[in-house]
Amino acid sequence: MLARDIATHRVIQAEATQSLREAARIMYRHQVSCLVVVGSRRREKVPMGMLSIRDVATAVLLDGKDPDATPLAAIMARPPVVAREDCTLAELIAILRGSGLRRLPVVDASGVLAGIVSADDVIAAMAELMEDLAHALIVDPQLDHAAR
Repeated sequence: MLARDIATHRVIQAEATQSLREAARIMYRHQVSCLVVVGSRRREKVPMGMLSIRDVATAVLLDGKDPDATPLAAIMARPPVVAREDCTLAELIAILRGSGLRRLPVVDASGVLAGIVSADDVIAAMAELMEDLAHALIVDPQLDHAAR
């Protein structure tokens, strides 16, 4: 299984020039806790950063930033840690572990946004593989007796 197989291909995103308030509205409307901040390259979306609801809350409540005047570019995490769409589960785990993140934008070979994968997606994929292995190891009693 590869990142492209388990990624969510509908990615909630925003432009770096949008305000913190606009980002909070997008996250609220789509019921997500983060979004991918994108830029355009030849009309294709490329991840430029990541923004979490925690980033927004910290900027506004602790740092006193104006939510209407502060662009995402001012506080987004950049450059974003990304996973290639051909990453294996083991590689995804290594990236998640090494970065301390729970979500990674997935990009194709040219760096274009292809999806997003979460630690929960990786856990679900591993559980599915373990279930497949368990089924493969179950010996049919009738076949077992026929071999004697």
